Amino acid sequence: MTTFITDFPPSLGQNVAAGQHYMIIDSYESKSSVAHDASKHLSSIGLYIPAGSLSTGYDGNYEGKEGGSLKAELGSGIIEALSGGGQGPRGQYSGGGINVAKLTAAVVTAAKGQASKMAAAKADTGGFISASGNSPNNYMALVYGGPNTFREHTFLFKFFPKNVSESNRVKAIIEEFKRGTLPRMSNITGGAVTGSTLTDPFFKSPRQHTIKFMHGGSRSSGGSNPYLFEIGKSVINDMKINYDPQSNVGFHSDGSPVQVDMSLTFKEIAFQISQDNVSGQANFDLPAAISQNQSSVQSAQQAADDFTTNRLADFARTGDTSRGL
Repeated sequence: MTTFITDFPPSLGQNVAAGQHYMIIDSYESKSSVAHDASKHLSSIGLYIPAGSLSTGYDGNYEGKEGGSLKAELGSGIIEALSGGGQGPRGQYSGGGINVAKLTAAVVTAAKGQASKMAAAKADTGGFISASGNSPNNYMALVYGGPNTFREHTFLFKFFPKNVSESNRVKAIIEEFKRGTLPRMSNITGGAVTGSTLTDPFFKSPRQHTIKFMHGGSRSSGGSNPYLFEIGKSVINDMKINYDPQSNVGFHSDGSPVQVDMSLTFKEIAFQISQDNVSGQANFDLPAAISQNQSSVQSAQQAADDFTTNRLADFARTGDTSRGL
């Protein structure tokens, strides 16, 4: 299978060699909604990075849930009781038998909270308690609901072809992205491919794309820019072509437009997942004063924690509260 390969502007290679950053958009035939066929590399298009396109975002799906704190307390207690109280270095529970005392305590605490909540709500049916300045405790908790949004990235390319060759190249690039946006007929019956919606009962998912921001250097030696964000495997969610972006129609003598704007919106097909771990990222070399200050804060906090732990142990052993906590 032949891979469609092109760049725009045609001078992109020279500009890259001079240090200009650029982007490469590759397309592959899709196998499913979450996978592509790497052996079917359909296109590789090098383009300049449009102004205003280097932005991305990450969001957290949180919502307030009534009674959430009670349920969280009960759930944590049950998990800890069933695991015997053991917890691994990454928060996973493992080993041990059922801790009946912890299980009972968790159930009793949740039951008391629920009973208190119901009693308060019933007592304030007429709103008199709330009017006096005392509102019932709904035991709200901010609950994480998991990722539910796929990121989108939009790029607006402006093409100004100067001759027939460049106009044909722009036309071919637009055609390639259009093919990557639109579905094909699945042809699962194995008959002749007609493209007719009357002869094939299914559509085949459009292409999937990878997008990389590259730093200056030849395409053979240049690599991805590690200081920019990465975009996951994506599909084209929206494509718009404007042949008179200045609201002033203009054509070359051969009929090709003077300017063409192409807007592509890519939507990732997988959620972004944190690479978080217990120890976090490696520390950078900090100025001595900052490093020393952070170390002092950590030492002071550790000393306070140790003092509290020791006092609790002393109190449990002797009942002496003369030094306080």
